[in-house]
Amino acid sequence: MSGWGCDEIPFSRIDSKEYDVLICYDYRDISNLTDILNELKLYQEGSLIAWSLGVYVSSILFKDDSELFTSRIAINGSLSPIDDTKGIPTAIFQGTIDGLNERGRDKFFMRMCGGRSGYTSFAEHQPQRTLEDQKEELICLQNMILDKNITWDIFDKVLLSSRDMIFPFKNLEKAWENKSQKTVIDLPHFCFSEWNTWDEILKVEKS
Repeated sequence: MSGWGCDEIPFSRIDSKEYDVLICYDYRDISNLTDILNELKLYQEGSLIAWSLGVYVSSILFKDDSELFTSRIAINGSLSPIDDTKGIPTAIFQGTIDGLNERGRDKFFMRMCGGRSGYTSFAEHQPQRTLEDQKEELICLQNMILDKNITWDIFDKVLLSSRDMIFPFKNLEKAWENKSQKTVIDLPHFCFSEWNTWDEILKVEKS
């Protein structure tokens, strides 16, 4: 489950020879889950890896179907993603929407990657989506989050990046303070450049 503004391209460099990989993105309309659930039910075993705002969305989508996955990992996200102490501060989230233009989007991606050096690598696999649908998606996510409060937790484990510049690290720590299975990684919010295979991510999950 990807985060806001993305598509499958930023993850395309991760080797998937051992897995069938389904990348979910663009959360403007999550009302029809039937096709995805039918696909997942064809597999005897599967893992859910949810990142950023995908942590919140997957909690909504799979609330009653979490047993489809043998493992469920949340990476750099929160069940309260717009929150001054457990998520992205309210004013910053709104400011991202208000100031979203091409320059603002590139600035967001740079912060997401931890700075210019990380962004250089990300830019080679940057999402191929329009600014218009990215902004529409962000507004839809804001409305969804403010309308629906999550009081349940489907995840087995969490990974938290200590250099996250999107979700303040202290807020991530607060969001998951009661989670026993969590690992802190010295990486930025977009941490997938660190891994070459999906196995590597699942091994971090089990560390």
